[in-house]
Parts: sequence; C-alpha cells; structure tokens
Amino acid sequence: MILRARNGQSIIEYGVLIIIVAASLIAMTTYLMRATNARIRQSINELNYYCAD
Repeated sequence: MILRARNGQSIIEYGVLIIIVAASLIAMTTYLMRATNARIRQSINELNYYCAD
C-alpha cells in the first residue's frame, strides 16, 4: 500500500515538473521572439543605411 502511494506521488511530482518546464518555455518564447525581431530590424536598418549611400 505504501509503495503504491509513493508511486502515485512521484507520478504527480513528475507531472507538475513537466507543467512548470512547459510553462517556462512558453513564457520564454515571447522574449525570444522579441529579441529575434529586434535583431532582424537592426540588420535591416544597417543594410538600408549602407544601400542609401
């Protein structure tokens, strides 16, 4: 009986851990997309600057 309770508890703990990791990855995508867009915008501005000459 005790072994079953521990097994169930560990499954729940792994599930919570997976949910936390997934939520953090989803939250990070916002910042990653922002950084990527800023980098692309910077490259475009630099290319436009050199092409204008």
